[in-house]
Amino acid sequence: MFSITTVGLEGLQRALKDLENIPVNVQKDMLDAQADVVVEAQVYTAGTMLTGPYYAGGVARAVTKSKPRQRKSGPYIDITFKGLQHGTRIAEIAFINEYGKKSQPARPFIKKANEMSAKASEDAALQVYDKWLSSKGL
Repeated sequence: MFSITTVGLEGLQRALKDLENIPVNVQKDMLDAQADVVVEAQVYTAGTMLTGPYYAGGVARAVTKSKPRQRKSGPYIDITFKGLQHGTRIAEIAFINEYGKKSQPARPFIKKANEMSAKASEDAALQVYDKWLSSKGL
């Protein structure tokens, strides 16, 4: 994956200290890369799993990600469903499709997308992290 080359114990300590303090902008870039992968997967599963006479394709078109934001615990990105369809928020339509209701079985397209994109989103974040490490000579 990556390697660390140092000269002496002090060099190793310095390199490990750098790894401990990943800059916030690098963390945000890692999250952004992961969110791109997850959004793509959710669009795909919504398009393939949510079918039927009443599905108009709005859920797949409504998947969006926010810009990276910061809170005390660290950076984060929201992946949401924006818009309305027939006067109902698409987020509500997505929720009902994900979990079902009394007269409609669950179609967990979000869970499936998140599961199938887990490795690819991890790889995307690692690419950003590896690029940062390379820029530090690590």
